Amino acid sequence: MRKSALLSTLVLLLGAPSLGTAQVGEQGRISTRSDVKMSIEGEPGTSGAKLDAMAKHLGAPLGEVKRCYAEVVKEHPDSVGTLHVTLELREGKAPPVVQVPDAVGKLKPMDKCIDKAFGKLDMSEVPRPAAAKVILELTNSAARAVDDVRAKGDAAAHVDITTNADGSFEATGQSIQGEVTYRVLSKDKDGAKTVEAVYQKIRDSLPGLFDCRRRASKKDSPEGDVVLKAKLSASAAALDVVSSSVKNERAPTCSSNAIKPALAKLGKGTAEITIHFAP
Repeated sequence: MRKSALLSTLVLLLGAPSLGTAQVGEQGRISTRSDVKMSIEGEPGTSGAKLDAMAKHLGAPLGEVKRCYAEVVKEHPDSVGTLHVTLELREGKAPPVVQVPDAVGKLKPMDKCIDKAFGKLDMSEVPRPAAAKVILELTNSAARAVDDVRAKGDAAAHVDITTNADGSFEATGQSIQGEVTYRVLSKDKDGAKTVEAVYQKIRDSLPGLFDCRRRASKKDSPEGDVVLKAKLSASAAALDVVSSSVKNERAPTCSSNAIKPALAKLGKGTAEITIHFAP
């Protein structure tokens, strides 16, 4: 590949990530940053000049591909990978021939999207025949949180509940690498049942809490505790902020919003929830 073609490739790697909301676990939701990075390689017989001419047109479909990937991530936040797209310009004036052999499984919807986005390109000024391989790297911020939740899945069926000297019940848990730690405490007569139910729902909400920690770390350390008071009922849950030592002032609201939907319909009970973000 000539130097000019390589420069075109580097320019195509730039681009702002897309934002979307992904469903993870039973109730947890997370605002994800999905990103698609593109590079281009010439196929045998395609000169550097032709490759440069093709590369000039690839910025437009990249935006559409990013939007499609953001939609895929909403349903399958663990969908990451690399797609190799073959783009061929045959003799004549026919539209580009697009092939996406790697778009399988959860990434299958990307096949139709990429075919549409690249197939409508006007490359009439590019000397033919010409062919290139477009490489799309698909990543998103929710994928690691999904792995964390799944890894905890088998252990979630059993919750170690401690009975304190004052008769209260509590249980503690954390993400695999300890970025997020949580404690559930209940002084109810039937507090053990409440603690177990709330504990499991917080575990399902870990992706949302990962997102809160990420947001809190943008300007300062995210380290600190967010303490919430939960009042449960058969239809909904009330969740109030008791205190927060996290510097980011939005961390308490973010944490509450991440957990509250999961606590609906758990039955009557009260619990104190402490969320700790590690530095």
